[in-house]
Amino acid sequence: MVRFLTILCVIALVVGCGLGGHDTPPPSVSTNSVEIPTPEPEPVVAKPGPVRYPTGPVPAISIHQAAANGDIDTVRQHITVQAPDYINTSNEGGWTPLHFSYAKGQYEMSRFLMDHGADYEARNKLGQAPADIVLLKNNFKSRPFALVELFTSESCSSCPPAERLTSEIRRMALAKRLKIFCVSFHVDYFDGGSWTDGFSDAVYSARQRAYEFKRFSGLYYTPQMIVNGEYQTLGHNRVNAYGAINRALKKPAQVAVSVRQVNKDDGTLAVNACALGKMENAAICVAMVENGIRRRITGGENNGRTLNMDNIVLDFQYHEIPGSAGHEFQFKEKPDPKRDLNVVAFVQSIDSMLILGANATPVRQLDQAAPAKL
Repeated sequence: MVRFLTILCVIALVVGCGLGGHDTPPPSVSTNSVEIPTPEPEPVVAKPGPVRYPTGPVPAISIHQAAANGDIDTVRQHITVQAPDYINTSNEGGWTPLHFSYAKGQYEMSRFLMDHGADYEARNKLGQAPADIVLLKNNFKSRPFALVELFTSESCSSCPPAERLTSEIRRMALAKRLKIFCVSFHVDYFDGGSWTDGFSDAVYSARQRAYEFKRFSGLYYTPQMIVNGEYQTLGHNRVNAYGAINRALKKPAQVAVSVRQVNKDDGTLAVNACALGKMENAAICVAMVENGIRRRITGGENNGRTLNMDNIVLDFQYHEIPGSAGHEFQFKEKPDPKRDLNVVAFVQSIDSMLILGANATPVRQLDQAAPAKL
């Protein structure tokens, strides 16, 4: 009995100590702990809906008529109500509002249109940009002209005097502001042996033979001068040359011709040549010419001579046209401020070889090829 009571006392003592003792405190939280922020969900971006242009009444007057009239308020209303690219809308003939404003000499309207995104190089169905319309309009006075073609060769001893004469004609035309354009085609039938002409081309020889076949039976030689495809003479015969030019300048042009340098993003040298007037089965032709060329000849009939030459054709291209039309031509040559380059454009009848109209433009650095003025 005593032993049993002793065990109960021990149990009671142990339990009492457990209940009455101090509890172990919880571990303290460090004050240096950093709270990790909960990431916010990314905002949902709404997909853009269809663009809604301002709506309103469409003017009764067309945008083309308004541009021709110089009515800026009506044009502004058109491009506000319509889509933004409506400023370049074209009619059945491919004419944009800028074509009409240029054609009518509306300077303020043209500036407004270009400031609002009008395409300066937009072409109508005749291949004409707005600036070409201005140039053709200015040239449509049927002013007389003379295209002087010289067929020559560095290997021909009779040709240097003819080269000097065409250079003289060119300077005279510039001084008197006459529409006289000189081009010197170097033929290739003198090439071979001790000298090859650096500017010769079989195409130029074929052109001379076409004149022989269609205009001047049995006559092809160097130096041969042909004026407007109608008159031919020995290239260094001053009296005959000026006589042919004077006769040509007494006849009005049958076709208005414009030629304008075109800016290209890749730096390519290009021109847009246009023709306006009555013509059938014709071609619009362009010749890239260079002035101020000086070459030492070491073979042929001119061996040992240094030749000074102008109007040298570096490239010749053409495009057949059924009537009034325009065409863009590209050249391998690059604008160079140290070189005197020009492009001569003319329209020629394929059947008769007569020249119907001509014009020219100097080649400028691309950043200098400014839009034509109204």
